[in-house]
Amino acid sequence: MSRTKRILVPISFSIFSENSLRHAAAMFEDEELTLLNVYPVKEYNRRFDFGNKSYAVGMHEELKKFFHGVVEDSTVKANFLAHAGTISRTVDKISHRYDLMVLSRKIHAVKKYEYFSDKKLFLITKARCPVLILPITDTPFRLQNCEHVWHIKRKDTEPVVVAKGMEKLGIDPERMEVKTLQQRNFLSSFWKNVLAYENTHKKELLKKIDQAHENEAIDLIILVDNEASVFSVFFKGEVVRQFNDHKIPILVFPAQ
Repeated sequence: MSRTKRILVPISFSIFSENSLRHAAAMFEDEELTLLNVYPVKEYNRRFDFGNKSYAVGMHEELKKFFHGVVEDSTVKANFLAHAGTISRTVDKISHRYDLMVLSRKIHAVKKYEYFSDKKLFLITKARCPVLILPITDTPFRLQNCEHVWHIKRKDTEPVVVAKGMEKLGIDPERMEVKTLQQRNFLSSFWKNVLAYENTHKKELLKKIDQAHENEAIDLIILVDNEASVFSVFFKGEVVRQFNDHKIPILVFPAQ
């Protein structure tokens, strides 16, 4: 029997938090969730008023109510963690204790690169555990069920990181295909046209990308967070935007 998977779920009490929590609660057969809320240090910036009750205790109760309002399975184990500070510092400090952190992205990008705020992108690069970024969907998502997995390799050191990470999360490495940004020979029309659009921005390629995606099953994209500043630029770029536009889950492994 595999050991219990420890999953960290940052909670902002939004529809994105509901999506993350719902999927996290069904991710593995044996798991323990930690719902995390980091609230402002300054009282005037806080969302709730708990009267004479300490804010930490009040937020603990709010997290518990949120959990029971989203997760119907009574067998799911959960911890509730709330304290003052900043979310990025907290994730930097505690995320190494977990096997996975689960986040959700915006439904649509109002502007070109707004699937993620800079704050959320910074959070991804600060995490010391893998980060799974999911579209909002009612379809249950399980890593073990991913049949078609792409690793977008940007550095030669990444395969070792990815292999170790996949093993820990129970993803079959035989299901993975490696793609590169310098690729010249293609079996995938989707990837060929994504790279062509990234280089030329010809609008007619967007229709080809849509058509290719309809015919190609891509269950999961794997990236490695090499050099936070460089990774952030790549993550805001056209390649990752296409994955987001087509609602493909993204799994980010921290570089070792």
